[in-house]
Amino acid sequence: MIPPHVSARQHLLTLSAAALLLGVPIVVGIGYLVGGAIGVSGDADGVSLGRVLRDGAVWRSALLSLWIAGAGTSLALTGALSIALLLGGASKIERFARTVVALPLPVPNVAAAVAVLLLLSQSGWLSRVAAQLHLIATPGEFPALVLDPWAIGVIATVVWKELPFLALVAVSLQSLRGRALTDAARTLGASPSQALRTITLPLLLRGMAPSVIAVFVFVLGSLELPLVLAPSSPLALPLLIQERRQSLDATSHGEAYLIALLATGLAVFAALVHEALRRDEA
Repeated sequence: MIPPHVSARQHLLTLSAAALLLGVPIVVGIGYLVGGAIGVSGDADGVSLGRVLRDGAVWRSALLSLWIAGAGTSLALTGALSIALLLGGASKIERFARTVVALPLPVPNVAAAVAVLLLLSQSGWLSRVAAQLHLIATPGEFPALVLDPWAIGVIATVVWKELPFLALVAVSLQSLRGRALTDAARTLGASPSQALRTITLPLLLRGMAPSVIAVFVFVLGSLELPLVLAPSSPLALPLLIQERRQSLDATSHGEAYLIALLATGLAVFAALVHEALRRDEA
């Protein structure tokens, strides 16, 4: 609804300016990737889509990146919902707990990745402590939690970094609307579990959906965390793009552009799925 003091023309101009500001860089970026893939921009030779789609390394990298983004985002979302439900009150202890949860927010991704590497690697702090406590014979017996095939270290870092952001969104939603609607449902006779299942969780999930998609897309394209913590085979999708782009073969440069274009398509697909689900719920 347009505010009464804003004319339709002003509203249209505002929307047009926002569309240009947000849309033009995206269109230019995608156009550059398309140009690189067909060999008309950059220093790349053109490459066919079929060649890239037949490359097993591309599929393995895509699955690894989707696994990292999906698992990390899901765990962070679960933690954020738990914090909103358990620590969403106004008591001093709950406010202090929320402050502690938010501490990782300003930590750069590279610093977080290095910290996890020092903590969880087989020569890291936890392995040495476990060896000193005689839980394991040598630090080398500590489970491989970084540079491992399941990317556990990357996922742990994603959760540590993104849970505070999602928790802040969840707590804000819960404090603004969730408690009032839950109290109303309880007044009308709903049990605590019914109110949680039918009111609180749907409200939080619907309100958090844009933030969850943003986290998923951000993690999908993140370079720093897999560079430090992910396995070298298969490479995460951003690392595969970097490897192909730095190759001496001009054809590999074209493949890098095309793989980046496919990664962009995955991000756009996630956003479109969110919009489709939102329209179905409306």
